Amino acid sequence: MAAFCALVVSLGLVKYIFADDKAAKNWKLQYPIVGAKSQIFSKARAAISSITQSKSWSFEGYAKYSKNNSPFIIPNIERGDVVVIPPKQLKEIYNLPDSVLDVYWTEMDTIQTKYTVGDQDIIRNPFHLNVVRAQIPRNIKHLTPIIAEELEWGFKRWWGNITEWNELRIWDSSLKMIAGAANSAFCGQPLCRNEKFLKSLRDHAMTMFVGALFINGTPRLFRPLTGKFIGWLCEFQFRKTLKLCLPLIKERLAAIKKAKADSDLSFDPPKDGLQWIIDECYEQNNPEQLNPTRIAHRLLYINDISLHSTSFTIQNVILDIYNAEKSLALVEALRGECAAVLEEAGGTWTREAVTKLKLVDSTIRESMRLTSFASVGLPRTVIQPHGIPIRSSKGIINIPKGTVIAAPLDAIHHDNDIYPDSYRFDPYRFINPDSVKGLFDNMKDEHPKIDATNQAQQETKSLAPIQDKSAATLDNTFLGFGFGKYACPGRFFALNEMKLFVAYMVLNYDVECLDRRPELTNVVWLKVPYNDGRVRVRRRS
Repeated sequence: MAAFCALVVSLGLVKYIFADDKAAKNWKLQYPIVGAKSQIFSKARAAISSITQSKSWSFEGYAKYSKNNSPFIIPNIERGDVVVIPPKQLKEIYNLPDSVLDVYWTEMDTIQTKYTVGDQDIIRNPFHLNVVRAQIPRNIKHLTPIIAEELEWGFKRWWGNITEWNELRIWDSSLKMIAGAANSAFCGQPLCRNEKFLKSLRDHAMTMFVGALFINGTPRLFRPLTGKFIGWLCEFQFRKTLKLCLPLIKERLAAIKKAKADSDLSFDPPKDGLQWIIDECYEQNNPEQLNPTRIAHRLLYINDISLHSTSFTIQNVILDIYNAEKSLALVEALRGECAAVLEEAGGTWTREAVTKLKLVDSTIRESMRLTSFASVGLPRTVIQPHGIPIRSSKGIINIPKGTVIAAPLDAIHHDNDIYPDSYRFDPYRFINPDSVKGLFDNMKDEHPKIDATNQAQQETKSLAPIQDKSAATLDNTFLGFGFGKYACPGRFFALNEMKLFVAYMVLNYDVECLDRRPELTNVVWLKVPYNDGRVRVRRRS
């Protein structure tokens, strides 16, 4: 593996060093570049350094340029030179139409679906995402008690049901419980309690995302080699998952086929993700979409894009709560809120009850702010032929077609002008509307506004803060679930699940952190979860 990693880095350097043409160099001279120094082999050194220094570069560029409403460039071993958009221009740039900025295929390139997904039809025709965008949010009232029940089962299974202290890994146990709870909504029992099935989902997602990192570091000329190897690993993991879920899918398809053929036959289809995927397949009027293996691919893909991100957040929430300055007082406050809301709901968690967990919501939101998924994120690719103009200290500069732009997530979330005392975990921060300042209201703007493109959309709805907003709310103070019209479509489901997780945890368990909080590992833009983070837990009597 070490030799393979070295090969990928070497290939990535070749890609990065020789990627620029003369035209590209000309426009890049107009931007400040953070991370590249005037020295021999500067591009190669910057490419290598981007693996570990991207976070510090983004903070440096943010302080020097973003705060003055100017873009800057940071080198990236995966994507070449990336233009980082200043916060004050995020709204106008990120709300440009699809004909100007590409989101979907940029995301697909990030996870290298060309190689990591065996059935390319689910990428070309991603109608299964309608389940995440529409069906699951629409049915969240029905799903909430099901998820709550599955979390209770998961806690007893993985955290224990005894009052003796038990030491465990946070990441490992959180991922297992989130996988089970999510799949109680995606496919139901018995699969959501099948440990082999859940492990296969986790293994496939990890293979996919780590593999994509290797492929992205490879020059396009050599990507078929790296891609073929990673693709084989992903397919191997998929076949393990397929073996376990195929019988259920075939059984479900047979039942639906019978019900459609005989109107007198009584059939009450389950309300879960698998059923909604099948419903979407029928709406395509294409028999090929009802192939059981293809349906399994779609079910697996929904798991791929959801499990690890939710588990990452939950791991940090646990560490933030129990490492907080006044941890005992916070836990008691959370426990009091959860107990009161649950009692008011008659002892059963409902969607309405979950929405009343204001402190739980603020705690999750604050944890996501403090530890973003990535130091730089929300990549978009300019696809308009003549590029897009952007304001800078040198006037209006054009970003050419093919350029990747991104947002400095971590630096924004740690800006004291927006979040006073920004490095402190304050679970009450988002309850008090005066404790967070508008993202677009606290940046210097010495440059005239421009219409970023003749094809730009009309002014969208204001993103000003609203009352009773939750961590899933998109506004100008929080980028944890993305920004603009292509924000995370599964955020409502994920937040509902996380609030239920925190509620059950504080009501039923005592938790103690061991030693100090472990540090995250920064790899290029991403933050790798700490697999060895441990806590002690015990069931409350």
